[in-house]
Amino acid sequence: MRILIESKSYENYLAKCHEALRTGLRALFDTRCFGRGYAGYRPFLRTYDGIVKHVFGAATPDVVLADNFYPFDLRGFKYEGFERLSCSKGFILGDYWYVTEDKRDQFIDFVLGSKSDFIISLFPQPLELFKDSPIADLLVYMPPCFDPSIFNDWQMPKEYDVGFLAAGTAEPSPDYPERSRIHQRLLKKGIRYLWAAHPGWGKAAAKHPLVGAGYSRAINSCKMFVTTSGRWRNPNAKYIEILASRSLLLADEPVGAGGLGFEDGRNYVRISEDDVEEKIDYFMKHPGVADAIATRGYHLALKHHNCYARAVEFYEALAPKLDAKSASHERGLR
Repeated sequence: MRILIESKSYENYLAKCHEALRTGLRALFDTRCFGRGYAGYRPFLRTYDGIVKHVFGAATPDVVLADNFYPFDLRGFKYEGFERLSCSKGFILGDYWYVTEDKRDQFIDFVLGSKSDFIISLFPQPLELFKDSPIADLLVYMPPCFDPSIFNDWQMPKEYDVGFLAAGTAEPSPDYPERSRIHQRLLKKGIRYLWAAHPGWGKAAAKHPLVGAGYSRAINSCKMFVTTSGRWRNPNAKYIEILASRSLLLADEPVGAGGLGFEDGRNYVRISEDDVEEKIDYFMKHPGVADAIATRGYHLALKHHNCYARAVEFYEALAPKLDAKSASHERGLR
């Protein structure tokens, strides 16, 4: 399968899950990326047709995946002619909450006008929110994944009992109000507690010691690690990254937990604001149980949520759409 990904590089971005998917796709398929930060980028190109010819020459990609959809104001894609591409085409939808309320109808019109064949949703909620709409069949749920060279079991000494490094922990956030409240309780608990201010989202964040592999090593140095899903109950990348860094995941249950393979008490521990301290106390007293759960969570992540497994899922999800597109094209030529 030949894949063209149109997007800037996220290699130096704070969140490593975006580039992770591309790492998997590039390893398993003929995947080529076009955008600022990638080799061969040409800023003077203005159309998708021009980008395809520049990247693939005389060949034709099977899939064009655009990551430059702007849900904040529905500006659409960065380049012209997306709707005219003859191959299968689609885009990634991340922050869905910007297009599911007052802009819902506008978003649907945009998708139909773009002639997209699929929408990769990083969260499960859009599949429910758009289930009765004309774009329902286009949505494909593909959760965040991790690159094993960045997130892994580094076998760090367990210097901390509990860690909690996330947006909204040290600085309250309206999107994750529960994080600050949990943090304040853990500060008073008398445990070896790892926390820090959020590194920010600018260029300096890429060099922060708690970003990327440094973040994974920090998680790995904790017996237990906390995260939460926020007001949308999103299964964000931290859930997977904590498992992959082999620490006991303490987290509230996000939407779609079962589909991710999460089982309370088996490979992670479900918490709430009200019982997080009680559960920390329990696992402090039962380190063997905590380690066994963390180990099963680690193997869950390695088997099902690494970037190479997700690349296979990408192919399996899009293969039927590619076949249908090809069959439709052949009928049109008869």
